[in-house]
Amino acid sequence: MSLQTEQRAAKGRPSDGLVRQNIVLMSGLLTGPVIAGATTFENAVAIVIGFSLITLITVMLCRFIPRKIVYTVRIIIYAVVASIIYIPVIIFINMLMGVTAIVSVGIYLPVLVTNPLILSKTETRLFLRPYGSMMLEILGYIAGFDIVCLLVGAVRDVLINSQIGWMRVDVGFTVPALETTFGGFLLVGVMAGLFRAVYNKSKNKKIKTMLNNASKERIKENTNVVVS
Repeated sequence: MSLQTEQRAAKGRPSDGLVRQNIVLMSGLLTGPVIAGATTFENAVAIVIGFSLITLITVMLCRFIPRKIVYTVRIIIYAVVASIIYIPVIIFINMLMGVTAIVSVGIYLPVLVTNPLILSKTETRLFLRPYGSMMLEILGYIAGFDIVCLLVGAVRDVLINSQIGWMRVDVGFTVPALETTFGGFLLVGVMAGLFRAVYNKSKNKKIKTMLNNASKERIKENTNVVVS
């Protein structure tokens, strides 16, 4: 690994959580709320608001918990802080979208309190960064989840209800099976497969370009040595 690559890895990048380590399509760490909860675009919006606020505020606050506290106790504290944050967040969602959205999503809103960005990534990655780099990276992870969740909710809303939220979108057919958990699993699976295929193709193309450039540089250097 080059020095420049090591420096980027140490600082962290928002694109990691958005693409390379997307917690739904690449890592598969938080698929439950998307597969079972985001059955409509409105449900997806409620999940996105809950996930974004609970995760961001909890990570920001828990960063200041002393690391000299035993690891197991720290994790418990993170969960308690997230549970406290959950209360005003749910009140906010209720004010913004009404109780129907909360009931529709069901248990998949409380589940966000124990999401892996809070209980896992904080200790293994986020809290190892400087505060500014940590904030950029957590925003990348949150954006990665939010985009996927909204996309899944929109696709299901169109193919189940012929609408996106309040807007009518008639595609000429419906797929009621997508409303089920199994249907959501298939949809997210197909999206993950396509996403990884595109990512790997782009990555391989970049590697091939780098190798070609390196090969050209070596040939140029050898030519210069021979001429000299």
